[in-house]
This record gives sequence, structure tokens and C-alpha cells, in this order.
Amino acid sequence: MTRALPVALAALTTTAILGACAPLVPVCPAIGFVNPGPVTIEVAAALTVGDVAACFGGGCIPAALPLDGDGRGELPLDPPYVGDTSIVSIEPGTTMRVVITDRDGIVTRDLQVEIPYTSEGGSCPGPVTFGPVVIS
Repeated sequence: MTRALPVALAALTTTAILGACAPLVPVCPAIGFVNPGPVTIEVAAALTVGDVAACFGGGCIPAALPLDGDGRGELPLDPPYVGDTSIVSIEPGTTMRVVITDRDGIVTRDLQVEIPYTSEGGSCPGPVTFGPVVIS
């Protein structure tokens, strides 16, 4: 019994020391979240006198995007707005290219914009909600 006490104390001390060295790391569930879109784009009225084209990702070829009377449009995750058809989800950090031309066809804006998002998962990633891309 006299030998068990020092062993137990050593084990308890080791556990306390090692436990104190490692910060508490949250354990996140292994769940994948799919965000198929669409992404809303809002263009200031002064910029909608010509055409608006958009697409997902860098190096993409923008396609005409119809806007409603308030300058809002929905960009689906479908061709011609996405060149790589293997992409099935919009993820945090996804960018879109927006090209705006005036009524003479002259490019007035050519922007690469990150889609704003809010994470609802706390310290774990996902699910996320994507906000509108506002061009003013």
C-alpha cells in the first residue's frame, strides 16, 4: 500500500501537468455543410445604366446577370456563372468577379469580391450564411 500512494500521486501529477499544457480544444462534429447558393448581388442604381456580368472565382468569364428594378440579382452556382461544374458548394473565402459596363459598353468596374459570410457554428466551422455582395 505504501508503494501505491507514490505511484498514484505521480500519475495524478503527470495528468495535471500535461492537462494544463494543452489548451481546451473544441471537438467539432464531422459534418459537411453544402451551400449551393444562389448569392445575391446588389448594385447601386447609378451603376446599373449599362450591363452587369458576374461569375464565381478568379479567372472566370463573367456572364450577363439580370437585375431587378432595385439593382438586385441572384447568381446561381450553375453555368455560365461557374466554369468548373465540379464545384457544388459556395465556401467561405469564395470570390466572385463582377464587371459593370456603361450604356456605351465601356467597362466602369471590374472587381474581384469575396462573398461576405457569417459563421453560425461558434468555434466549429459551419453552417454559414452568405450575405449579399454590395457594389456601390
